[in-house]
Amino acid sequence: MVLELLEEIEKIKNQDGKSIMLPASDKNIQLIKEWVSKNVRENLWISEYEKLLKIANGLEFNGLVIYNAKSDDENNGFIGANEIWRDNEWDSDYLFFGDSSISWYCFDIDKCVFLELDKPSGEIMEEYKSFEDMINEAIKSVL
Repeated sequence: MVLELLEEIEKIKNQDGKSIMLPASDKNIQLIKEWVSKNVRENLWISEYEKLLKIANGLEFNGLVIYNAKSDDENNGFIGANEIWRDNEWDSDYLFFGDSSISWYCFDIDKCVFLELDKPSGEIMEEYKSFEDMINEAIKSVL
């Protein structure tokens, strides 16, 4: 389902001569894995996120940002965004994958559940069974 939604966005972007279907490098994906193991929890990895990165290295569309694997992107890169968002005590239990003007899309590390949090209060707005379900809903909200 995520692939179909990304293809829909790709058609829209192609009209402007742009593309979102540019995969992340294996090196950058490995850097994220190492950062998560070192800074969040050892051996914690969301393979569905890696699958997404191998199709499209992040996404910026209609206010939705799915973080990319670029290690030098302080705003929309996975590592840079998590260093910012996880700096507060209340949100250090989360691993952040994206945001919009009104939401954060993340993983609750202790409860092992994917969440949409209200931005900026941090209140839980929605709970998802999987990364894919969460990203599907995030993308649908901006299409």
